[in-house]
Amino acid sequence: MYKVIEWLLEDDNPAVKFYTRKYILPEIIYEDSCSDIEKQIISGEPVKSILNLQHPGGWWFEDSYFLNPLYKNTFWQLYFLSLLGTTRNIKSIDKAVRLIVNNMQSEKGSFLSTKKYKGNLICMQGIALEMLIRLGYLEEDFAKKLIFFINDIVYRDDFRCKYREQLKCPWGAVKILKAFNLIPDKSRDDNVINTINKSTKFLLGHNIVEAKYPRKKLRSSQWFIFGFPRGFQSDILEIASSLVEAGCSPSNTNLKNALKYISNKRLTDGSWKMEFSLNGRMLVDIEKKNKPSKWITFIALKTLIKSGYIKF
Repeated sequence: MYKVIEWLLEDDNPAVKFYTRKYILPEIIYEDSCSDIEKQIISGEPVKSILNLQHPGGWWFEDSYFLNPLYKNTFWQLYFLSLLGTTRNIKSIDKAVRLIVNNMQSEKGSFLSTKKYKGNLICMQGIALEMLIRLGYLEEDFAKKLIFFINDIVYRDDFRCKYREQLKCPWGAVKILKAFNLIPDKSRDDNVINTINKSTKFLLGHNIVEAKYPRKKLRSSQWFIFGFPRGFQSDILEIASSLVEAGCSPSNTNLKNALKYISNKRLTDGSWKMEFSLNGRMLVDIEKKNKPSKWITFIALKTLIKSGYIKF
């Protein structure tokens, strides 16, 4: 255990180092040290390369604002940067956020898809909110509008997706849960709590390891392989980690079996490998497929430790 922790604390991935100190050790992180850590994150890879590709106008790839092309445009670079530990403190990030809000957000608060996958896709609303909260925009009106929209659509449609023939979508539910987990208790009203409860009830109510969620097509192989970052798809690790973050008990058989599945994927050196990758589809690659991954290892360890499945 300690050897893999030392590996996560190496300087080559300052974001994983910071998150390991904060969430696994844990360690008190003072504001002045957070500023230093953010500087390290910005100057390190892959954040540095992503920021260097940003156009002076604030956008990436092309001056258009859609969810497509997947993983290359401004929306997706902001999402990846949020996962990698950057915040609105970087002026160019704030500029880009204003661009996507002004050009993508509807009057009702949703982030519309207008090309290949059209409409208010529930998974994408969760991804957009997670991005905004991680970057530091929770108290902005446009983030509050998105939360209101998500609460409303979950209440009315209950995670149903037209691309799943109106069946409830676990990928959509987990993206919503991931985002809502980031809302601090003091900012949670009854509607936010109801959305979290609906998400956890749906995700816990089915066999996670066997992907026994409602569907009319064959289950996706993506379910069983771990990747970072994820797009609109999901896997057992993302679902289990989100449920644990929401405070769900491993006494639930479906969650307990998911934690066992995660534990069994651990390599002999104590790490987990990157089984799925968006490399080649993103502007900048993150880690290497089929190699030990610091991101996957951090998420897996944090999940197993916080759930009490393993002791540290």
